[in-house]
Amino acid sequence: MIQDEYERTKARLAEQRRSAMEMVEAGYQAQLKALELYWSLQSEKGEVAHSVVVTSSGPAAVPPSGQEPLPAEKTAPRRSAPEVNADVRATFPLFPETFTVRDVYQAIGYQPYRSALYLSLRKLVQEGLIRVLEPGSGHRAVVYRKTGASDPSRIP
Repeated sequence: MIQDEYERTKARLAEQRRSAMEMVEAGYQAQLKALELYWSLQSEKGEVAHSVVVTSSGPAAVPPSGQEPLPAEKTAPRRSAPEVNADVRATFPLFPETFTVRDVYQAIGYQPYRSALYLSLRKLVQEGLIRVLEPGSGHRAVVYRKTGASDPSRIP
C-alpha cells in the first residue's frame, strides 16, 4: 500500500463514518418526532409538552439548562377485551358513517390493545352492524362503514 492509496482509503472511511452518523441522527430525529406526536395525542393537547433539540455533538438528549426533566407520568392501566368491547359499543353512535380505528380511539378516549379493539370490531362485523369498506394493508388502516342495522349497546 502506498501513501496515496492509504490517504484515499482513510478519506473513504471518514466519509462512510460521516454518512452513517447522519443516518443514525436522522433515524433518532424521526423516532423523537414520533414520540412527541404520540405524547401530544396521549395528553390530548395540540402542543408538544417538551421539545428536545439534539445536535450531532453527542448521542445523549439533555434538557436545556434551567429545566428539569419531566417526571414520568403514570399511564392508565390497559383495559381488558370485555371492557374495550363495552366502551366500543357504548360510543358506537359517536363513530362517523365511515371510520378507522383512529376514529374509535377518539370516540372511546384512549388507545386500547389492538387485539382487544379488533376483536370488538370483528364482533360488530359478524353481527352485521358494520362492514369492511376497504381492507387495510401495510400502513393503511381498515376502513369500516356502519350498516345502520341496530344499536350495539343493547347487544352483549
